[in-house]
Parts: sequence; C-alpha cells; structure tokens
Amino acid sequence: MLASLGRSAGRLLRAGNGAAVVGLRHAGGGVHIQPRYRQFPELTRAQVIRSELLSGFMWFWILWHFWHSSDMVLGHFPYPDPAAWTDEELGIPPDDAE
Repeated sequence: MLASLGRSAGRLLRAGNGAAVVGLRHAGGGVHIQPRYRQFPELTRAQVIRSELLSGFMWFWILWHFWHSSDMVLGHFPYPDPAAWTDEELGIPPDDAE
C-alpha cells in the first residue's frame, strides 16, 4: 500500500502543476478472449498445476477423514455377522418345501 502511495505522490510531483498524470488504458478494442464453440479451453501450465494441487489436496482431505472417522459414513453400529443369520431371516424357503 505504501508503495502505491509513493508512486502516486511521485507522479504528482513530476507533473509539476499538481495535475494528475492520466494513465494509458489497454481495455478497448474488442473481445479479449475469442469464443470457442464446443472446444476445450486452452489452459496454461500454471492453471494445470494449480488444479492438480487443489484436487490432490481435496482427495487427501476426503481419504484422511474417511480413514480416521469412517463411522461418520459407515454408521456407529457394529456390522452384524452374516454367518449367524438363519435361512428364514434371509427369506430362503426350507429344503423340503416345493
């Protein structure tokens, strides 16, 4: 902030008459990014690296919390032993029934 304030003060002092120096604008002259219909956008290397880091951190966060607090996803109750279920509980008819 102090650097921008110093630059502004320097411009005013260089102008001599106290009037502010008008800067050059680079905003005119049409569309800056041409539309690309049904084409992938051109990504810079920095965008690819940032997206890889962000997605890597996201998966680290998800897997870390799933590993350390899996009860939040799987439930807080012990899983029943399937070997202890009877045929009747599973809906399997008796062997002598046709």
